[in-house]
Amino acid sequence: MSDVIAGRIALVDPLARGASGSLWRAVDRRHGAICAAKVMRQRDGAEVLRFVREQAVGGAQGLGAHPHLLPPYTWAAEDDTIVLVMPLVHGGTLADAVREHGPLPVPLVAALLRQLLDALAAVHAAGWVHRDVKPANLLLDATGSGAPHLLLADFGIALHETDIRLTETGMVAGTPGFLPPEAMTGTGGAAQDVWAAAACALEALDPTPPRERPDPAGRAEQARRALDGAPTPGPALRWLLAAMLDPDPLRRPSAAEARDLLPSAPPAPSDRIVLEDRIPSLPEDAVGAGLPEVPLGGPTGMSTTLPGLHARISSAASVSTAASVPSPPSAPAMPSADPADDPTIPRGPRPGAGSPGTPALPGTPATEEITGDGAATRGWRGRLAGALLLSSAVCLAAAGTLGALALHGW
Repeated sequence: MSDVIAGRIALVDPLARGASGSLWRAVDRRHGAICAAKVMRQRDGAEVLRFVREQAVGGAQGLGAHPHLLPPYTWAAEDDTIVLVMPLVHGGTLADAVREHGPLPVPLVAALLRQLLDALAAVHAAGWVHRDVKPANLLLDATGSGAPHLLLADFGIALHETDIRLTETGMVAGTPGFLPPEAMTGTGGAAQDVWAAAACALEALDPTPPRERPDPAGRAEQARRALDGAPTPGPALRWLLAAMLDPDPLRRPSAAEARDLLPSAPPAPSDRIVLEDRIPSLPEDAVGAGLPEVPLGGPTGMSTTLPGLHARISSAASVSTAASVPSPPSAPAMPSADPADDPTIPRGPRPGAGSPGTPALPGTPATEEITGDGAATRGWRGRLAGALLLSSAVCLAAAGTLGALALHGW
């Protein structure tokens, strides 16, 4: 039996563990579909801040629908556990691909870099800076021998242009080896993501152990060596990586500009690697077996098998209203002892009601009649209330005037 978070996300089996939490295959019970769930515990304020940033990016200007972005599409919380929910990606990460295949073909790296820059262009256009672009955060769909499909994930330290920077002395946000020179001083903006994207491309072209990676100033020389004599698009890629790795962030191209300088055609079959499904199938008797998966673009358009919170609240309110105890029925009208109410007794016009021989009282409507619903009673009571309100207003005005005179010494 699986754990269910907040009545919606059923955890099935763990897939990976990291410093900020664990990644699970799960079932989104609202849509009846398989998803990925990043489970984090609220151990301190930093973890809560990571959660807030990730779910904020997921709802920013439709970024979740971008083909190369993988922010969370929803979240759930219960006790001290918070869960970020996103589609499940089966092909591993760019770091996995490099570790298993070694240096990747130049055309393949150019295609992956173009997809990454396209994702960053959308992020930057929405006012966000990712700040942790690295191979481990670049997910690959299991496309087999087909064209690659990259998705940028993990927005835990992303920063919006309107956010207040709370950088402490000596604290650097990001991963060593993929940080531009300006990040060391606690500054940086969209240009730091461009620099990191170039560093990711270099890692795919020329894998280097973390302890042997050159400092930021030596990355451009690494690009020259890795692409020296490489076939097309090697020369163009070498020039572009040098521009993206410029020490001056103001001289780097934007993500959109760099993307448009790369070929849009997918790499030839001979320049690809096989990206197999790295996630095993569920046993037939496991929770979620046989269910569809949430598409990479998110659950928009999927049917819902479990109503959302607002729908459940509205339904509960409707049931509560329908089940409320009705008011007791009104008592039957009793015969009146007033002769005026007896229809068998002839009556003439009431004095003061505009009868031919009696002038109407001042301020009394000539057509006012005594009725069983007490309309005449409410009429004189309303006029009495109005008179009382008017007199109260006059008294307040008089008191204010006297107070003003007293202040001026009169």
